Amino acid sequence: MKRMLLLLLLFSANLHATNGYFSHGIGTKSKGMAGAGVSLGEDAASGALNPANLILAGERLELGASLFLPDRGFRANDDATGPVQIAPMTYDSDNSLFLIPQFAYSRQLDEANAIGVALVMNGLNTEYDDEIFRYFQRPGWEATAPTGVDLYQMALHLPYSHRVSDNLALGIAPIVALQAFRARGLNPFGAVSFYPDDVTGNGFDYAHGFGLNLGVNYRPVDGLALGLSVQSRLRMTEFDDYRGLFAEQGDFDIPATFQAGASFRLHDGLELALDYQRIYYSNIASVGNPNDVPLTAPILGADDGIGGGWRDAKVVKAGIRWQYDTQTVLRAGYSHGNQIVPPNQALLNILAPAVGRDHYTVGFTRQLSKAHEISLSLMYSPREEVKGTNPNTSGQTGTLYMEQTELEISYAWLF
Repeated sequence: MKRMLLLLLLFSANLHATNGYFSHGIGTKSKGMAGAGVSLGEDAASGALNPANLILAGERLELGASLFLPDRGFRANDDATGPVQIAPMTYDSDNSLFLIPQFAYSRQLDEANAIGVALVMNGLNTEYDDEIFRYFQRPGWEATAPTGVDLYQMALHLPYSHRVSDNLALGIAPIVALQAFRARGLNPFGAVSFYPDDVTGNGFDYAHGFGLNLGVNYRPVDGLALGLSVQSRLRMTEFDDYRGLFAEQGDFDIPATFQAGASFRLHDGLELALDYQRIYYSNIASVGNPNDVPLTAPILGADDGIGGGWRDAKVVKAGIRWQYDTQTVLRAGYSHGNQIVPPNQALLNILAPAVGRDHYTVGFTRQLSKAHEISLSLMYSPREEVKGTNPNTSGQTGTLYMEQTELEISYAWLF
């Protein structure tokens, strides 16, 4: 059973780190608008973004996949004042091409009720062919190669939408989530862990959990739509095989999020969507706890153990939707977020250099017939760098970097 789960997660969510380890959007149409569209409800996938939107989507089945090309890594400078440091050089992570499938379905029960299912993939991956922490080692705690982590998340949304009136729809979506995690090459950190045998090299460990998403879609006047989606923290079981690495003895919940937005009809066939999203990374100890503390005594695995030091992600998204003709819709978008990785939190974030902030997107949908359509989105996130230091590397400075490109295609059957 574990092997089947691992294969599904590996195929489904190899890496998708654009706003932290969350994707920049849900569904090909939203991604073509940089993730905006919480108020639109154009497809079945939007039921995972805002479950209230499902009543607007009609009956449809969507299958698709994206090609994700990340370039990420870090550079360690030759300016340390002591022996404990990262060997000075540039480290590029392996694995630069990933295939990520997607699936969504919506069914209209009647004019006022709809149900559906949508699969959302998130995660991150790094693999460095080097003993990154060889100068951290102590007798019995020798570093190994490769060094890196794999975090794969799969969330199954089960949205239900109810049309209260012509102007108002409400939605709710139970969420079932699965995670897989693996760490390699972190042996020296066993010396400062309460559970030294559960820090690294234990293969994949798994966690499951549950949460809830609530949504509202309100259209007060013709040409204006408002949307709000609030997703709870997904409470996950612990990664027992890595309780010595993560804070709170292996706890790694999926953070709560909310997204609010509006869409405006600027002209016949032309709409503008503006959204704001917040992801509460700082509330997850294994992600939000700081790591700029001296590693001189056991601290890993404790309730106040070190984490990534991430701030909450705060992202503004803007997208344009243009009905070019009766069969073609064109899209474009831009999103901008704050930097979630502070400069003084660089040490552990060489394992997860999720420092991207800006996303530029284009996309289109082509109606092939009354029962078929195809959609495409293209995203580019330019190279972003974070320069910083850490007290555990003898004053050494360094730079985290990430650049990303994604091409996504989906096909829909309309019923």
